Amino acid sequence: MSTVTVQSHLTPIILILALLSASSCGFEGRFLPVGESEEDEIKAALKDRSFRQFDPDDIDASPRKAVILDFFDGISLWAQYSEGEHAINEWEIRAENYRIEQKESGSEIKIYFNEPRSERILPTRCDDCIETSGISISVRNVFDSEKISFKLNDPDESLPSPFPVFNSWTTFREDEYFD
Repeated sequence: MSTVTVQSHLTPIILILALLSASSCGFEGRFLPVGESEEDEIKAALKDRSFRQFDPDDIDASPRKAVILDFFDGISLWAQYSEGEHAINEWEIRAENYRIEQKESGSEIKIYFNEPRSERILPTRCDDCIETSGISISVRNVFDSEKISFKLNDPDESLPSPFPVFNSWTTFREDEYFD
């Protein structure tokens, strides 16, 4: 059997295996809306919780990036960049409600803000001036307080400074909420 004949017989097989491999990767990576009871269970697990992340990991460091993700009265993502005791950049995205999608493998959820409102506090105050379309928050281990971790998804890189603070998987400290 010649080399050309072997190659012509193997080419379709290799192509089929490559397509099957690619489709199985994409299949496992798809996110689908969760059912109402599962959504209620996830929201109950997150309700009235606040997660904080500092970079560097010291609340008094200078300069410092800070992020608070809380689930009081919906969802809020707040970010600040400070030097010494002075905030330089500060903004927030919040929504009274959010929707949840889950990876088909069940290993991760994504949270999307429903009708988000944004506010830039510093350096110049403005309302709804931060582009929020496409923004989501990925969560792993949502039911395990010891292992819960977050990742911010900003595909268009539209969020202003101080991001990125957690564009890879990050374990946040869970804190009490202070007014």
